[in-house]
Amino acid sequence: MSSTAQSGNSLLNDQTHKKVHSQLLAIEDESGVHGLVNTLKELVIHTNQGKSDKDGKKKRSIFRSLDPSYSSQPTGHEWVSQALVKNLQHMFGITSQRTNAIKDALHLPHGQKRVLMRGIVERLLGENALINDRTNTFEAVMLILGNLGPDQQDLANEITQPLIKVYEDDFKKPFINYVGHHFRTPDGSNNSICFPDVGKAGSNYVRTVRSMAPTNENLPPPHIVFERLLKRPEGQFTPHQSGINMFLFYLAIIITHDVFYSDRKEPGRNLTTSYLDLSSLYGYNRKDQESVRQMKNGLLKNDQWFDKRLVIQPPGVAALLILFSRNHNYIAKNLLEINENGRFSYGPGKPLATEKALDEELFQTARLVNTGCFTNVIIHDYIRTILGTSQSSDFLLDPFATPSYPIYGNQVSIEFNIIYRWHAAIGKEDEDWLNSVMATLGPQLRNQMEHSAPPAASTSSSDSNSSVPQQRQSDNTNKGDGDPAGTDQSVFDALLPSFNEHFVHASEEELAKGLPLAGAHRDPKTGSFSDADLTKLLRRGYTQVASDLGNGLATPSALAPIEIAGIMQARSLRCCYFNEFRQFLKLMPLQTFEDFSDKVEVQTALKELYGTPDKVELYAGAMVERTKVTGLRLPYTMGRAILSDAVNLLRNDRISCLEMTPGNMTNWGYEFAKGEASQHGRIFPKMINLHLAHANPSGESAFTEEELNNLFVIPQNAPDN
Repeated sequence: MSSTAQSGNSLLNDQTHKKVHSQLLAIEDESGVHGLVNTLKELVIHTNQGKSDKDGKKKRSIFRSLDPSYSSQPTGHEWVSQALVKNLQHMFGITSQRTNAIKDALHLPHGQKRVLMRGIVERLLGENALINDRTNTFEAVMLILGNLGPDQQDLANEITQPLIKVYEDDFKKPFINYVGHHFRTPDGSNNSICFPDVGKAGSNYVRTVRSMAPTNENLPPPHIVFERLLKRPEGQFTPHQSGINMFLFYLAIIITHDVFYSDRKEPGRNLTTSYLDLSSLYGYNRKDQESVRQMKNGLLKNDQWFDKRLVIQPPGVAALLILFSRNHNYIAKNLLEINENGRFSYGPGKPLATEKALDEELFQTARLVNTGCFTNVIIHDYIRTILGTSQSSDFLLDPFATPSYPIYGNQVSIEFNIIYRWHAAIGKEDEDWLNSVMATLGPQLRNQMEHSAPPAASTSSSDSNSSVPQQRQSDNTNKGDGDPAGTDQSVFDALLPSFNEHFVHASEEELAKGLPLAGAHRDPKTGSFSDADLTKLLRRGYTQVASDLGNGLATPSALAPIEIAGIMQARSLRCCYFNEFRQFLKLMPLQTFEDFSDKVEVQTALKELYGTPDKVELYAGAMVERTKVTGLRLPYTMGRAILSDAVNLLRNDRISCLEMTPGNMTNWGYEFAKGEASQHGRIFPKMINLHLAHANPSGESAFTEEELNNLFVIPQNAPDN
């Protein structure tokens, strides 16, 4: 052979040697891969060495060395084979059966080695890629295994047992994706098939953090905590440094009311579901739900919603919820008009037997699509704003980017009930409005709250007596209909006449059509509000800068009764300390009062009220902590916790994870909820344009295209696109 040829072969062999060496290093890096990977790597080496038991012909080795000298011990390829087996056994803890299987594989004829290698490669690659079964590799491997002798059963077992495991794992367990369970129940039950009461309306809050610190026996009075740490000084207002507007917080209020509704008589009990299912729109049980439905063609009553708590919120909150009410009816009408494959037809020989069945099927399908739109807004608009990326950004923190198989359902906790209190963000205009509302309704509201409050912490709904609401749950599990009496909102029923008289002036005809909305009037015939009025209320939130959160001394004084009630609830349920909550989130505890707030007066008050940082209760600490420097600029602990909760709310929801399919939503509904590609996957701009089409007499849209790109930032702060 010429020197040139020898040089070329040497280079080729060196490259092959490096390749094999890198493969061995890869095995060491991937120590979690089992016997098949080990077998594969050894087969690669021995195949490259050209060792073949079939014809006994010695072929060129990748190891360029002298012939071995005499030795009574193994030499050459035999030594390499044994050494590799021993080293792999040491690195991966290979059993004797697996070692024998590797040896058996190395002694197969050369052609069969390659077939086995191909089968192993397909198995490994098939974990994350589709296999082309037309290559017939499986069949070829089975033929080889079928010809093995009794002394080669270790090899057969090593090949077939993992294969059996793969086939077994094709079916996920426990089974949770049952046919006929793709709609949300009125009370949120049966979201988890295995634990049907988890997340159900009327169930208890869970405790996220188990406090092990001694109880603080010298807690300051709640009204002193509010005065010294939370109350916004008269005439002072700090605009949000990122220019976040109140429109964002209108959405936040809807989200908060969707998953938190504490029973005033049993503060450990949550009257709403633990899922982002638009319960404030649809209600918390079957009776609530039917009160807002037309009971025909799957429609809601025009511009109606269930939860009366939202009536006394800034009016932009209810105006935003009305967009989702209109969205539901838009969806239901389109579903019926398209009538995909006749699925919404009724009568003899049709998929549905009666008009009543049609109404139910349309309503539930429309709700499924509508909650998909709600989830889209949360992911594409709300979470993006929290993170500091604009709605027009291509970046997305998508909880559904990787598949989830939620077995347990979701149950919100008392700690996160505290974390979601963002009253400090209220803008100046909405603060003035709330001051007027509380001046008018405050005495009546305080009287209602005092008469419905728990008698004492020791007799509240705590760990020791949680069986009372749990028994109530078990009494009303009929198909997820919930409490047959409906949700008791008598506190707010009592406030509505006075509220209407002072802030709405709706006629009896209007009130007969639905709840009142300050700053808007219903059409007495249709019950609908005008697009112009709703647009005005939403634009008021869009142009109104919110307040900075965090650092303390930022909550409007009008909300003192609400904040004090929250402090008392947290204490009655024996919530953990602030630093315990931080450590639960794997955050370092704050060691000085200067670590909490930028404001010296807050630092001083914390020291005087609590003595040491570790004694600061969760409620106070969460509200006065320093804020992040970008995006929504939430207090650090609150910002970290919110993301954990948002991800769990979505990924623990079986309906959101597994039932949002074209088959359940229809092709049109599925595509509609996905949003617009031109809007980076957002549905919100389309909803605004669809449901506020007559916002201006001139035909102008409620929001310009530029404004739609950044709905949650006041115009002068919106980033360039």
